[in-house]
Amino acid sequence: MNSQPSSPLALGEDGPVVVVGGGQVGSLMALFLARQGHRVSVYESRPDLRRVDIDAGRSINLALAARGIAALTDLGLFGDLANILVPMAGRMVHPDVPSGAKASAPELQPYGLDPDDVIYSVSRSDLNAILLDACEATGLVTVHFDRYCREVDFEAKTATFTDYDDALEPQEVSFGTLFGCDGADSNVRRAVLAANGGTSVEDELEHGYTELTIPAAPGGGFLMEPEALHVWPRNEFMLIALANPEGNFTVTLFMPKRGAVDSFESLDRPEAVMQFFERQFPDFVPLVPDVTEQFFANPVGDLATIRTEGWTVGGDAVLVGDAAHAIVPFHGQGMNLGMESCRLLDRLIRQHPDDRSLAFSKYEIDRKPDADAIADMALDNYVEMRSSVVDPEYLIRRELALELERRFPSKVAARYGMVMFTTMRYAEVRKRAQRQNAIFATLTDGVTELSQVDWELASELVSDLSPLPTPI
Repeated sequence: MNSQPSSPLALGEDGPVVVVGGGQVGSLMALFLARQGHRVSVYESRPDLRRVDIDAGRSINLALAARGIAALTDLGLFGDLANILVPMAGRMVHPDVPSGAKASAPELQPYGLDPDDVIYSVSRSDLNAILLDACEATGLVTVHFDRYCREVDFEAKTATFTDYDDALEPQEVSFGTLFGCDGADSNVRRAVLAANGGTSVEDELEHGYTELTIPAAPGGGFLMEPEALHVWPRNEFMLIALANPEGNFTVTLFMPKRGAVDSFESLDRPEAVMQFFERQFPDFVPLVPDVTEQFFANPVGDLATIRTEGWTVGGDAVLVGDAAHAIVPFHGQGMNLGMESCRLLDRLIRQHPDDRSLAFSKYEIDRKPDADAIADMALDNYVEMRSSVVDPEYLIRRELALELERRFPSKVAARYGMVMFTTMRYAEVRKRAQRQNAIFATLTDGVTELSQVDWELASELVSDLSPLPTPI
């Protein structure tokens, strides 16, 4: 391990600025760095997705919310996304249908009180393509594709790249500063932790996912309401669908990987797959005539939470996005978390222009509590989406939360709204949500309708809450 410089150094002062990973987070980080005037080299392990289709079967449409929008707006890019975004105003819940019973119509659960409280469905590849175009348009960012980072040597300050198949001769690239944006399976993270003695804990979920597609209607258009996130909650598993501008829907089935019934392991024959969908999602089956073929054509992906301590090596390297803090997708915040991390890291580098080591260390100290908080809330939201959204106790508390937010807008906000529609710190969101949940539980004890709530007690309990904090 090389000794750290005796005096602080500015970014780019002692060698090239290199970003490993050219996905949403890596390309956005490169754009922030270019805005500061730095020349940046980005090394992406995959081919150029603008020219090669590489995401089929594993993409999970992304949900763009306030935190990601804030980062894109900072760079003047949000307006460029208009043609690839589909707004979603709430969850469209498709209830379970007992055998032989008449199907109930799906019910929209709005995300918030304001009609502008929407999140946006966006294709991972379409968004990434726009960010890569923006990188190249700066004239300061060079993107190298099919370059997989095999190892990092902090003594020599070099990173070695090949391709996945090792068909290319290893290429050593010198760096002054290395930004590790290479995702959950990050080799930069492994090198950083080996250099600084940090730790990484991976908690793999016993559930996996696979992707399906609802086609566009004949002649174009949508077969379901496009401006909602469709959810089929089934207690231990669920199906979700997000619209694409082309008229189709990206669908994801989340369920246990193993088990005798209702698991990926149990769906090992075409007949079993068709029976499963007909039994659990009867209104979905007519929309996807080739559901069995799609199911076997697409892989089953893993889901995990990764918590890391030690995101930096002095001023030489820093981890950003999933390389530092990978979370499960059930709160739609993985990309938003990563983009917000880029925005905050950019701010700290600008606040400490002559001492990148200080900027990097402050970044981890400030950011890790928030990353851990949203990791926990994302796990909680899986339970909420697959089961709680049809539970009467959950529904009355949700109704109460929205009414209290309407009556006391400076004191109360639903947890979902605080996560999705503000840039309030995640750790503060979790803390406030826990306190608010205690109030909601007290006010809904024995209550089945909102008219039965003791509003005098509600006012008294809410008065003890501090005002909502200022967003970051």
